[in-house]
Amino acid sequence: MKRLAQWLARFYPRWWRSRYGEELDALFEDTNVTLLDLFGVVRSALEMRMSTTDSPRLLDMACRDLPHGYELESSVELARDDGSRTLVRYFCREIDLGDSYVTFSHTSRGSAPAETILVCGRKGEVDGDFRTDETEMFVLRGDGTIQRTEQTVKTWLKYQPMVDRMRDKFRSGLSAEDVMRQIRRASDNASWS
Repeated sequence: MKRLAQWLARFYPRWWRSRYGEELDALFEDTNVTLLDLFGVVRSALEMRMSTTDSPRLLDMACRDLPHGYELESSVELARDDGSRTLVRYFCREIDLGDSYVTFSHTSRGSAPAETILVCGRKGEVDGDFRTDETEMFVLRGDGTIQRTEQTVKTWLKYQPMVDRMRDKFRSGLSAEDVMRQIRRASDNASWS
């Protein structure tokens, strides 16, 4: 049971294990571990993983309307395995040209090199809640390399109305925390079939 308890303790976040792992192992060695203790370890580890300190925190968000599109800018703080946090900045501009579209997105994460993605797409046939688009994507990496990909992708048609509703709510004074809550709720309720 002690070995199983030590194995189950791996479910704790890495930062927690590095700080308290030796003490927990010593506790397991000094006591008789029961089945109830095993359930306690699993429950506690999962609660630790799902705590709000590990969840993303939206620091700032701005949304601007453009002719035939919009811009979205955000700053999010993410928890790292060691307990520290890293800043992720995101900028997106999406332009709808009728039968085609262009999306430009730029992401920087902590001290890592930024990445820029440009997608040019031609709208295709609609089948239910999806549309089949032909796209050309360019990924511009921080090291100066460029990756080009052509592909056929299925676009979920319910995504854009969801984005439009979130933009309307944000413009009407919804706070950044409320936006994050609504995004989580919408993605949890999304039907991907």
